[in-house]
Amino acid sequence: METPLLSVIIPVYNAKDYIKRCLESLINQKLNDIEIILINDNSDDETLSILKDYEKKDKRIILINNEKNEGAGASRNKGILSAKGKYIGFTDNDDYISNDYFLNLYNAIIENDYDIAVNLKIENHKKNKSKIHLLAPDDLKEIIFVQRTAPWAKIFKKEFLIKNGIKFDLTRGEDIYPAFLSAFLTNKIAYSNKGIYHCTIRDDSISHKKITISDTLELDIYKKCLNLILSNKNYNYYFKLIKKRSLISLDFLYSGADKPLKKEILKKYSDIFNSKFPYIEYLKGKFLIRLKRLKTFLYAK
Repeated sequence: METPLLSVIIPVYNAKDYIKRCLESLINQKLNDIEIILINDNSDDETLSILKDYEKKDKRIILINNEKNEGAGASRNKGILSAKGKYIGFTDNDDYISNDYFLNLYNAIIENDYDIAVNLKIENHKKNKSKIHLLAPDDLKEIIFVQRTAPWAKIFKKEFLIKNGIKFDLTRGEDIYPAFLSAFLTNKIAYSNKGIYHCTIRDDSISHKKITISDTLELDIYKKCLNLILSNKNYNYYFKLIKKRSLISLDFLYSGADKPLKKEILKKYSDIFNSKFPYIEYLKGKFLIRLKRLKTFLYAK
């Protein structure tokens, strides 16, 4: 196919119950000049059959099969290298988007040749309930790192990702460091508050499983972030951003761990941030996170 305006990358694993809805929302985008890169991460259900059917129906769909399960981070990296578009976007395989979602982000990013455009409106769906969360465009660096860490909330200029070696980690929290690196390396950030990303909150997702010792590797990502800013003139600003985002990780890890592991998590957090009272910070973070969510929900109203 000719060079598309946008490449959309979707890692797919055992998504037979959701992937049709996701793909229908993509093939019906108002921004028609896109390629849809599906990375089948060695699914062992009927997912691959569904993907092959869609590949036959729409010439914009490109199917890549992983010979073994590599994880979302590795699959996204593979998609970036395969992408032909000038811009790159993402969706998760169990989510879906409004038909103007990528058109709005594309119009925002090309307006002044920005490196990133971030979406401010999402709707969370859990069982029979849904809530719209809309962010105010105050600090866009904070938004792309703290509030909208996930890659599906943004589109990027491909050249920006490649030139700066921005790629996803292969461990838990794979999107945290690339989100920070993106915020750190550019001020050319646009936003859209028009299209809606529909996020499916599943009880069986990886974010709802019991926390194990290997999951605490997520905290090590913040060491990398801190090392990056050591000699930066805006150290205090970036340190505050890192601390805010780390409280989200701390809340998630501590809340899902058993008692012995809770102690390990607090000790690790204390070592990274030189914190004397990590449990107090956990409680503070828990409160601030919930307050922020409430504000975005009320703002959307």
